[in-house]
Amino acid sequence: MKHAPTRTQKELLDFIIQFYKTYDYRPSLRDMSEGKINNRLVIKSRTRQATWRVVQRLIEKQWLEQRFFKNVAYWVPAD
Repeated sequence: MKHAPTRTQKELLDFIIQFYKTYDYRPSLRDMSEGKINNRLVIKSRTRQATWRVVQRLIEKQWLEQRFFKNVAYWVPAD
C-alpha cells in the first residue's frame, strides 16, 4: 500500500505529469527546481537539493520510478 504524498510531494508529482503532457519529455531536476512550464511559474521554485529530497521521498513512497537513459536519470509516475 502506498503512503499518501504530502502537499509538496503531490505538487511536484502533478508538475511532472503536466510537464510531460506539455513538452512530451520528462523534466530534469533543474526543470523541477525552477517550477516553470512555458515560462510560467506553476509551482514554487526550490533549490535542487530540496527538489532532490522530495523526489527521493516520492520514490520511497513508490509514487515515482527512477529510470536512466544514457546514464541520465529521469523520473516517471509509478503505475
